[in-house]
Amino acid sequence: MCGIVGVVAAHGSAPPSRARLEQATKALSHRGPDGSGIHLDGRAGLGHTRLSIIDVEGGAQPLRSEDGKVVAICNGEIWNHAELRQELERAGHRFRTRSDVEVLPHGYEEWGEGLLDRIRGMYALAIWDAAAGRLLLARDRLGKKPLYVARSADGVVFGSDARSIGIVEGRLPRLACENVAEFLFQRYVSAPRTLIDGVEKLRPGHLLTYDGERVEERAYWRVEPGEPRPLPPAELRELLRESVRERLMSDVPLGVLLSGGVDSTAVLGLMREAGAGAVASFTIGFGNRLYDERSLARLAATRYATEHHEIVVDEESFLAALPRLSWYRDEPIAEPSEVPLLLLAEAAGKHVKVVLTGDGGDELFGGYPKYRAERLLRSALPGVPLALRAATRVLAMKPSHRRLARAFETLAIRDRDLRWASWFRTFSPLELVELLAPDLRAQATPERLARPLLAALAPYEHLDPGRLMLLGDLGTYLPDNMLLRSDKVLMGASVEGRMPLLDHRIVERVSDVPIADRVGLRQGKAILRAAVADLIPDEIRRAPKRGFPVPVARFLAGGTSSPFGRLLLSERTLERGLLDADRVRGLVLAGSSELDRELKLFTLASLELWLRQNIDEQRLCPAATLGELLDDVPTASPRAARLAATA
Repeated sequence: MCGIVGVVAAHGSAPPSRARLEQATKALSHRGPDGSGIHLDGRAGLGHTRLSIIDVEGGAQPLRSEDGKVVAICNGEIWNHAELRQELERAGHRFRTRSDVEVLPHGYEEWGEGLLDRIRGMYALAIWDAAAGRLLLARDRLGKKPLYVARSADGVVFGSDARSIGIVEGRLPRLACENVAEFLFQRYVSAPRTLIDGVEKLRPGHLLTYDGERVEERAYWRVEPGEPRPLPPAELRELLRESVRERLMSDVPLGVLLSGGVDSTAVLGLMREAGAGAVASFTIGFGNRLYDERSLARLAATRYATEHHEIVVDEESFLAALPRLSWYRDEPIAEPSEVPLLLLAEAAGKHVKVVLTGDGGDELFGGYPKYRAERLLRSALPGVPLALRAATRVLAMKPSHRRLARAFETLAIRDRDLRWASWFRTFSPLELVELLAPDLRAQATPERLARPLLAALAPYEHLDPGRLMLLGDLGTYLPDNMLLRSDKVLMGASVEGRMPLLDHRIVERVSDVPIADRVGLRQGKAILRAAVADLIPDEIRRAPKRGFPVPVARFLAGGTSSPFGRLLLSERTLERGLLDADRVRGLVLAGSSELDRELKLFTLASLELWLRQNIDEQRLCPAATLGELLDDVPTASPRAARLAATA
């Protein structure tokens, strides 16, 4: 696991600057603290930072072909490198290391872009073909590893984070104001868009080539569901076992993140079944029993005899982590669960470099309650949405019922696309119109806000609604929220996360499974539960789904005197010209009277903290304390900077 950065200049443009490339590489050191490497070759410059996992002593990158004309850097792992190496050696290629990444330059020589069809892994990779003067960039099929790209008349710049692009280009980043509404609606921005002007995310399963004149981008993979067909538990079990076995590939100790749920417990059980030796397990907890799942995680750790570690999050550690978090997520995502995840990753990083997780189980197997709610809605009477609206008003009057009220409010949305896009929303379109400054309100139309989901659904509209909804999440929420935040947060602690439930072969097979076999009316993930039933303690199997709950209300208490209140009501925040000042004040002072108030405040605060560390100035390391970011003296006028950016 690593960080990559690079630039290929256009024909006739100035060659890459070694000083800028070295500075950008250094800024990625949290992703790879064990070493770094630079390659400069005429129009091309490649930088790499390394977290040593495979071939610890000899696997430094960049890695080259025998004649040095093909150079590769990669963030990630190639699971089937051993079999590819054997095939390439039979074809006459000579390897210098045991690194999994060395199959990339040799494989490119042998198969060209066809290499991407052969490799299995999680990766963001760059290959420079010096003889052809051609750059190849690619991102793995599901989007587990991020890759940012900026295109201009001067060339193409890319990196594992958006920050490194600005460093290579020698310019301060500018906010992409046109994407602010999308961020506030869903707490992330969907690929290819970002919140940084001129910077895009390469989409999952896509490759990009550049020859000094033309940029070409295309998909090399997407899931292609066939006719619905059942998946026997034994077949799924074998797919899961093989996926976990591949992800035990490591020359360093392994761990597992335990949530107390079915997915992570199944991964741990499969690790043992696949022959894993010593395994360390890590779980997070809170002082409030309503949010604490340590007892369930402890059951799994005891059953599988792990070296178990528990971390408890309190208000002090939660707030202290925010400056680090807002810097590591150089493109913001606003999920309260990121904070405990960062603290968990930092604790795990003291013991291991690699952890397996249960990420992806809900999106693939249908674990979220919204999937069951949609099944019920499809069989309901036409008048149900009106009844739901009435029920929403009653439920919203009692704080303990507000989560259910939000679900009813969403189910009452008649337009399918907006309803599906709204399940994980923060602000509704109407709320955004009130919140945003007048010149940004046109972004908050339902059509604009549903646009990312519509793009993801376009190839699959012939499918039944149940499978279609799951594929929408696989194409948007999973890569642009779940997987991106896992990558940024875990790599912030220099820890590699591996997600065996999201092997692309499993995704392809499960996408054929009828929705009724995945999403029951009382419980989700039916086929997964059947396949791993013997691995899960009864208490975990019977426990209701809880997600990753965080007691945000307690951590944000204090109104205008709280850190979040001070941040959002500061002159610096309100003068950016992004938000309606009166609406922000009303939200801070609203107490518990507004639906999802804490999540709304967290989302707004996440945006402002990110702006202060990534847009107002170009920090090369995170602020030491939250107080440092609460200082209301900006390095430059945010309003002036915004006006200049949109001029």
